[in-house]
Amino acid sequence: MIADLKARIAVARKKEPADLLLKNARLINVFNSEIMETAIAIKNGFIAAVGTDYNQAEVSIDLKGQYLAPGLIDAHLHIESTLLVPAELARIIVVHGTTCVINDPHEIANVLGIAGIELMLEASANLPCDYFTTIPSCVPATKMETSGAEINSAQIEKLLAYPGVVGLGEMMNYPGVIEADQAVIEKIAAAHRSGKVIDGHAPALGGIGLQAYLSSGISSDHESLSAPEAREKMRNGMKVIIRHGSASSSLKELLPLVNERNVESFMLGSDDREVADLIEKGHLNDLLKTAVAWGADPLLLIKMATLNPARHYRLYDRGALAPGYRADLVVFEDLRDFKVNLVIKNGYPAARQGKMIVPIKHTSLPPEALNSVHLPRTLDESDFLLTAPRGKIAVIGVKQNDLVTEKLDLDPPRNKHGELVADPGKSINKIAVVERHRNSGRLALALIRGFGLHEGAVASSVAHDSHNIIVAGVEEKAMAAAVNELARIGGGLVVVDRYGQVKAELALPVAGLMSQEPADVVAKKMKALLEAARKLGSSLPQPFMTLSFMALPVIPSLKITDQGLFDVDRFTFI
Repeated sequence: MIADLKARIAVARKKEPADLLLKNARLINVFNSEIMETAIAIKNGFIAAVGTDYNQAEVSIDLKGQYLAPGLIDAHLHIESTLLVPAELARIIVVHGTTCVINDPHEIANVLGIAGIELMLEASANLPCDYFTTIPSCVPATKMETSGAEINSAQIEKLLAYPGVVGLGEMMNYPGVIEADQAVIEKIAAAHRSGKVIDGHAPALGGIGLQAYLSSGISSDHESLSAPEAREKMRNGMKVIIRHGSASSSLKELLPLVNERNVESFMLGSDDREVADLIEKGHLNDLLKTAVAWGADPLLLIKMATLNPARHYRLYDRGALAPGYRADLVVFEDLRDFKVNLVIKNGYPAARQGKMIVPIKHTSLPPEALNSVHLPRTLDESDFLLTAPRGKIAVIGVKQNDLVTEKLDLDPPRNKHGELVADPGKSINKIAVVERHRNSGRLALALIRGFGLHEGAVASSVAHDSHNIIVAGVEEKAMAAAVNELARIGGGLVVVDRYGQVKAELALPVAGLMSQEPADVVAKKMKALLEAARKLGSSLPQPFMTLSFMALPVIPSLKITDQGLFDVDRFTFI
C-alpha cells in the first residue's frame, strides 16, 4: 500500500512514468458535468494524475477525441435473474462498459440459504467486474410462501462483516417494517450496527406508511411505480434507483424528474435482465442509449450510473475520473449510441471492440448447489383439478410489461363436473405453484387471465422469491408433464404441448436458477423457449419472466404461492 501510494505520487509529480497513459480524451467529469479535453496517467491500477501535461508512460493509448467515462455501476441487480453464473455474466457485461455491480443474491439465498450467499461470494471473486454484495434481508421473503432456507438477524450480522459486503439487501417486507415486527427490526438494527447501508423495496408506498418505513433508516428504493411516488420518496431523502430491466422498466416514467439540482438522488439499475437482452442490446449502456433517445441529459445519466452509486454504497475509490480513484474506465464513441470501444479495469485493458481480452476464471460448484428440486412423487393431471363454490372468484390479471397484477372478480369457466377449467378463448389459463424445497407435496391452484396460452403449459423453477415451481397452462396433463420435466432436469424452464411433449427447455441446475453453459447457448435456448411459448399462444414479450413474478406476494395486487392465492393489497390469503 505505502509503495503504491508513493509510486502514484511520483507519477503525479512527473518524477516517474505512468504505467498507462490515455491521451487526447474527452473526459466526462461527473463532479460538475463538464467535458474536458485531457489525458489520464495511471499507476498500479489507480489514476495518478489528470492533465495535458502528462506524456510519459510505459504504454500510451491515443483516444483521438473519444469520450472517456468512469466504469459503469449497476446499483441493483440479481445475478441469478440473468440465468448465468457470475463469471459468465462478467464476460458479457464488461464489454458493455460495466465494471461494478451491486448484487443482491436474494434468489439463491431463498433456495440454499447462507451456503448460497457464500457460493456467490466465492464465484464472484477475482473477475474483471467487481461484484459487491448486499445481504438478503428477507429469507424467507414472506411468511406466505415456503422457501428453502431461513436467515435470521444473528446470521445477517455475521454476513455483513464478510469482505465485499456493502449493505443489507432490499427490505421487501415493508408491512413488517411499518408494524415494527420484531424479527424485521432486529435485521435492520444489525445493519445499523455494522455501519452498512440498507436498501428498500416499497412499491406504491407513501404518506404515513412511507414515513414509518424511512424512519427505520432504509435509504433506497427501486420499485417506484410513478413519478409522483418517486418524487415523494426523493423529497424524503430516499435514493431512487431507476429500473430498466427486461420485464419491468420505470425509465420513461421517472426520467422527467431528474435535473441538475436533484441528480444526486438518482441511480440506475437493471434489477432483472434477460441474457438475450444483455447480448443483443447491452447492459447499462443500453439504458443510457434509451434514456438519451427519450431526451435525457447524457452527462447527468453518466453521473447516475457511476458516482452516485459509488457514493451511496460507500465505494469511495471509484465512480469518477480523478487522481486517487481506481482506474476503471470506459471509452465511448459518442454520447448517443454509447458504443463501447475500450474498457479498462484496474488500470489494464479488459475489453476492446466488444470482446474480452483478459481471461475469465470460473469457480467449481458444490454438489448441493446442483440438487435443489425435491418432489415426493411424480405428478399427474388429477393434481391440477380445481374446484370452487358457484359464483364469482378472484382471478389474477396479467398486465403486460408490469409486475403489478389486477385483482379480477370473474365467473369462471367450468366443466360438466363443476370443476374450474381454462378458457383460452377468454385468455383464462390455470396457474399453480408446487413446493420444491422440503418434499411437502404442497400445491396451490388458481386462474390467471392475460397469460395467453391457447394450449399446453409453461413451467419454471425461477419463481420469485422462494423459487418454488410455477406452471401455467390449459390442460391438466400438460401442466403435470411440465412440472415432472423440471424435476427430472434439476430445475429450469420448459414448454410442453397439449399432449405433454416437451417442445423446448433450458436446464438451470445451479439451485434451479442458473445455467453453467455459455451465455450464447443460454440465449439460444431461451429464444427457442420463447418461440415455443408463442406457438402455444402467449403474446407476452417475456412470458417466463412474467410468470416468475406471479409468485411474488409483495408486489400488488393478486399473486399465488404454494400456500394459496394471496391478496397483496389486503395482505391476506383468499
